[in-house]
Amino acid sequence: MPTGSEELRLVDGGGRCAGRVEVKHRGEWGSVCSYDFDWDIRGAGVVCRQLGCGKVAHASPYALFGQGTGHIWLHPFFCSGTESALQECNHFGWEKHYCGHEWDVGVICTEALELRLADGRGPCEGTVEVKLRGRWGTVADNDWDMDDAEVVCQQLGCGSAAGAHLASRFRSLEDPIMMALVDCNGDEATLWDCNIRGWGPYKGPHVFDTAVACQGFSRLAGGDSECSGRLEVRQGRNWVSVCHGHVDLMAAQVVCRELGCGTALAIPGARHFGAATGLFWNGAFECNGTEPFLSACTQQTPNIQNCTQPATIICSPYTRFRLADGGSDCTGRVEVEAKGMWGPLCATAWDLPNAHVLCHHRGCGSAISLPPPGHFGMGTGVLRSDALRCSGSERHPGQCPVEVLGQPACPPGHTAAVNCSGVAEPLRLHGGESRCDGRLEVAVRPGVWARVSVGLWDNGTATVVCRQLGCGVPEKIHAAPANASGPIELQELRCVGTEELLAQCNASGMATEPSKSAEELAIACS
Repeated sequence: MPTGSEELRLVDGGGRCAGRVEVKHRGEWGSVCSYDFDWDIRGAGVVCRQLGCGKVAHASPYALFGQGTGHIWLHPFFCSGTESALQECNHFGWEKHYCGHEWDVGVICTEALELRLADGRGPCEGTVEVKLRGRWGTVADNDWDMDDAEVVCQQLGCGSAAGAHLASRFRSLEDPIMMALVDCNGDEATLWDCNIRGWGPYKGPHVFDTAVACQGFSRLAGGDSECSGRLEVRQGRNWVSVCHGHVDLMAAQVVCRELGCGTALAIPGARHFGAATGLFWNGAFECNGTEPFLSACTQQTPNIQNCTQPATIICSPYTRFRLADGGSDCTGRVEVEAKGMWGPLCATAWDLPNAHVLCHHRGCGSAISLPPPGHFGMGTGVLRSDALRCSGSERHPGQCPVEVLGQPACPPGHTAAVNCSGVAEPLRLHGGESRCDGRLEVAVRPGVWARVSVGLWDNGTATVVCRQLGCGVPEKIHAAPANASGPIELQELRCVGTEELLAQCNASGMATEPSKSAEELAIACS
């Protein structure tokens, strides 16, 4: 019989790496049965290795994945664990067995399992959940402790455990129980390396569902808040610095996201937050910017030896912005979200450039006035006594530098407010990856947009467009293939570049029929 993985399979386990063991003989699939004193992790390990499914997480001879209905082809009674295929284990011969389908063996390989923390404030806190048989479920244990939590945190790349809790701390649960009665020493590589006495799914009360709070893999130290400072990562139970040459802006974005600190504003330089003390992380991080936490990034060989200068990062502490109690989406008290908590923004340093950026971000046109502090009430939550230092060209308020004003710079009730025009800009960049990239279109009446054909245009036009949209400065100006869906077309548009509004530029008349050959003006702003 061939030994390829196509002659062995796991069925009814929700995927190719978990289920009832079946082998193919004489062109037909059949079960494998064995008694509990014969079937152990050595035989199951052969199955997982043969299928390319990692290591064995659990082996069961009790028809864990249901009983087969056809042939019982094999009854193995001893495996050393080194065999390359299951049929190489000692067995009684093909279709010779002394056990029935109630002893059909099952295997769960490590590649069939996933682990996560859900419903916490980030990927390193929450209810412990395991994916098995294609479904997510909880882990129940009436003796859940810090050793168990430590294994979960280390497996997820979240540093050391900060707390072992019950899941009711985070939510009310209705999912199945996938694992029960887990006992770890604390030094296991994965949760499934621990002693697990119950493998689900089970239905039942969730009073002992488990949860974990991890310390996290990364932190920012030495700054004026937890959202700025020297980058440090967990090495075992200790914090070590990361070399300044081993972190780029992509990695910084991941760190800021992991810490709940918005977006990365800058990597200001090695000496900005003081000298590092102690050891340095022996590696460099290569991130694409989408990873949930820094430990998920690729780690490269360091290109700087004997480093003494630490990497530093400044994040925006704010993740979302809203206007409250103003009667519309475009008027009200300015509120910001930081670390999952909403609170009003201090009005001490609130000005028109800040307000313009916020109005543009919310699709509310431009800021037309700044009502007196507290005009729309005090609000609830912590009063954020920080100052945004926007230039007016940023796409998002979170991209503006933040200055901590401290106390008593913001007295109680001194909340920022704004009245936005509520009218979307009379121009847009359409069809790009963001509102700051695409074909230039100009509103000529409600619901009707004029496409701008390529004629005598230069950088001046693009400069005015980017400025008016609050999108910085032009990075790329090019001709895009004409999209003939629009009913009319602006034949020519010319700006010097100093105009505040596109309406102040010289424009020709409109063509009533779109040109089939014309190319359109496309702009990408910074």
